[in-house]
Amino acid sequence: MIIPLLFSCLYWGGLPLFIVLVWGCLLLGNREFLYLLYHDPPAMLLWLHGFWGTLALAGAYFRGLEGLLVVLILGSILSFLQLILTFPYQRPFFEFLGKQTFALWYLPLYLPFLILIRLQPQGLWWIFFLLAVNYAGDTAAFYVGRTWGRHKLAPMVSPKKTIEGSLGGLVANGIMAFVFERILFPQYAWFTLIGLGVLIGVVSQVGDLLESIFKRAARIKDSGSLFPGHGGLLDRVDSLILPAPILYFFLVFF
Repeated sequence: MIIPLLFSCLYWGGLPLFIVLVWGCLLLGNREFLYLLYHDPPAMLLWLHGFWGTLALAGAYFRGLEGLLVVLILGSILSFLQLILTFPYQRPFFEFLGKQTFALWYLPLYLPFLILIRLQPQGLWWIFFLLAVNYAGDTAAFYVGRTWGRHKLAPMVSPKKTIEGSLGGLVANGIMAFVFERILFPQYAWFTLIGLGVLIGVVSQVGDLLESIFKRAARIKDSGSLFPGHGGLLDRVDSLILPAPILYFFLVFF
């Protein structure tokens, strides 16, 4: 039910609804991520990172990639200022610095690329391409891994993922990309779109495993409880976060 509803909202809702959806994902995802990092973050920290995430989206929408980078660089400078003002009370220092850096750059850096993709020519169809390629890979990896999976992919990070499932997912990524090339993007060579689909699949799996590392380090099973039985928002979109810039830069350079 969620996938058809999402595609309907994206198609019929236009750019305004898309921006609202990405904004909502960023705010809720940031909240889950801060709880994952700090376990019980103060309200001021939640508001501050929500504000910076909103500014990052606004910068991307109004000024493109340059606007996004301006917001993030300004946020980094203010973050460094906080480190100076609070030193040496934040201990251990480098652990605190790592958490603060990830909180500032993880979602506010990557999710605005969805806005940048949407603003490109055929932007809506490229968003569908990203979602469909990702969903096809996730689905194939699950069923191939469950049926034929024998060799663990990263047992210390995600014990259930297998090399066979990973390869099955990449094949599905390439097939779905080829379908889109045939129907919507004939201006690209078929092998170019297949290569893009496989690359998105690889980066998606990296994002999925990265999220698993975060949860293992925090010693939690799910990032949240937004979807009962399926975890939080980050558990659903972790494989979409890192590929967004890959697709955007492909569209810019090719």
